[in-house]
Amino acid sequence: MMAVTTLSLPSLIMLRKSVKPKLLVLFIGICTIGIILVGYLFNALQFLLI
Repeated sequence: MMAVTTLSLPSLIMLRKSVKPKLLVLFIGICTIGIILVGYLFNALQFLLI
């Protein structure tokens, strides 16, 4: 759900107009890695809660 809003094409187009390309690539990388890690964390915690 987070990836839909964070890494959507319209939001990236708006960000491209306001930040430098290197910073945009860094933002995409950090968000992608963070979203994947949070997904793995919730999947790991799912077994503890059930």
